[in-house]
Amino acid sequence: MKIERLYEADPYIREFDARVMACEQVKDQYRILLDRTAFFPEGGGQPGDRGMIGEALIKDTHEKDGMIWHYGDRMLNVGSEVHGKIDWDFRFSNMQNHAGEHIVSGLIHGKYGYDNVGFHMGSEAVTLDINGELTKEQVKEIEKEANGAIEANIPIQVFIPEKRVLEQMEYRSKKELDGDVRIVEISGYDRCACCGTHPLRTGEIRLIKILSVQNYKGGVRIAMLAGNRALEDYMDKHESVVDISHLLSSKTGEITGAVERLLKEIGDLKYTMVQMKREIMEKKAEAQEITGKAVCVEENEFKGNELREYANMLSERAEKVLAVSGGTDSQRRYVLIDKRGGAKTLGQEIQKLFGGKGGGSPQMIQGTMSGNFEEIKGWFEQHA
Repeated sequence: MKIERLYEADPYIREFDARVMACEQVKDQYRILLDRTAFFPEGGGQPGDRGMIGEALIKDTHEKDGMIWHYGDRMLNVGSEVHGKIDWDFRFSNMQNHAGEHIVSGLIHGKYGYDNVGFHMGSEAVTLDINGELTKEQVKEIEKEANGAIEANIPIQVFIPEKRVLEQMEYRSKKELDGDVRIVEISGYDRCACCGTHPLRTGEIRLIKILSVQNYKGGVRIAMLAGNRALEDYMDKHESVVDISHLLSSKTGEITGAVERLLKEIGDLKYTMVQMKREIMEKKAEAQEITGKAVCVEENEFKGNELREYANMLSERAEKVLAVSGGTDSQRRYVLIDKRGGAKTLGQEIQKLFGGKGGGSPQMIQGTMSGNFEEIKGWFEQHA
């Protein structure tokens, strides 16, 4: 059975009529086969179309063994005539982004000889995996030239050349292709084998924006957006920049410097707080009453590694120290020090009696435990 692919003849077709050839339940959804369709099936990095077929909400479209399956939320009667309607905003956004990728990849290939070896249209961005290294400055120049292609409003031509013509033609392709090869050409920028949908002219792309460049598998991964998604991304980020500038009382063009100054101030304050916390810790350790060789304390103020640091200070005056964090009886942090090397033995008892967990050395262990502090303290003073 040969499916009539309406999107190939006219990528702008939004509605169509067709006959249901098959409808099968697959887990919690139904896959629908039509004799003709305007829904593009996932391929070449472009997502499958979504929309409506009759009363069925179509969430995705895939091709398998030459058959185009539409995945919907309900059963359709085989043999029935149905009206299909694609989600045009979603489709046209994919067309803009796919064409934008062609321009960027084509420019990189033409200027540096690198290939696009991976392409994916995600929910956050379009990603291109390039098999060569590019600097941020080079990518910035690529972006500038790509938007020049939009300004020039060049026709985007789609055609299937004869085999003898194809053999003499230079074009980009990620893999060896058999049979008819569909070529997408943007004169002066790219010629590529592609199954996707694209606008008729580059001006419809509107905007290409490179979001980020990072090293990836010996090359670079470029994140980009084109068209309406790029414009929406710019509007959202501009709104954030304006909000940040108000919070920092700075002009929008000066917020980087303002943030750097703020981070320095925060860093200085953190350093001052650490020094002050250490002074408090030292004074508290000096004031702690230690009548024997062991001491058990409950500490509410010290967090993270501070509890261990406080226990170390106490160990300067005691052979054995058990410092326990405050909080609920069900979850406490603890640090146990035994300068004679018995910390692990005591730790085993903690695990048995107080649901303790943790590890360390014979001189010190740390972890978590549960229980009432007075009970913990009574046990420790008796066994330490």
